[in-house]
Amino acid sequence: MKHIGAVTLIILLLALVGCASRRQLSPQPSPTKPVETYRALATDSGKVVTVQVKSENVRKTPNGTRLGKLKRGEKLTVLKRVGNWVQFTNAKFKKAYIWAPSVGYRYENLYSPYFYYDTTRHAFRDIDFFRRIFSQWGQRRNEMTSSYALFFKNVGLGSHEAIVVEVVAGTKQVVEHGITLYIDKKTDKIHKVRVDYLVPVTGYKKALKKSELPIQAPVEENSGHL
Repeated sequence: MKHIGAVTLIILLLALVGCASRRQLSPQPSPTKPVETYRALATDSGKVVTVQVKSENVRKTPNGTRLGKLKRGEKLTVLKRVGNWVQFTNAKFKKAYIWAPSVGYRYENLYSPYFYYDTTRHAFRDIDFFRRIFSQWGQRRNEMTSSYALFFKNVGLGSHEAIVVEVVAGTKQVVEHGITLYIDKKTDKIHKVRVDYLVPVTGYKKALKKSELPIQAPVEENSGHL
């Protein structure tokens, strides 16, 4: 499917608890001069799973180039989980990725605020939850006195940079596709999440529907990002 646009989803704690007050535009995750490099985790490493659908594509990277297919009943050994993808090895592929729900994992809607926010606790999920899901420690960025950001990339949202038009200020910014957690240093808790992804749909209404967000035009109150 041809990617024809880019969207930035801003998920604010105040928005989720019903506050519609005006706020400043969110800071951009800087792709340069990170505080620390990526450190890998290996969630579910060594787990043996079986293809549960008639056939499934095998890819070089999450949502990347297709390398071949596996059929129902074929077994593979998990190297790590990366969101809705599993890096694996077997007799046919030394190291490749397959769609995780096709080998028994639950689908996680990474575009929805409810993946990030626990409505029973009325708080964002813990940092370790995201580290386990993505098999990454995250890249530490935007270091400030009271807060910092953790950036997770290569999780199937797009593997390259894109120009995003900020519709309120009328400026253009280059962003990396991925997930940014904004964290309070004092509490070590997440207070905001930003998701940048390439949209395979036409128009912001379809993009918002995919994100399970209200259909409304971009204005300053919702940061104006599309």
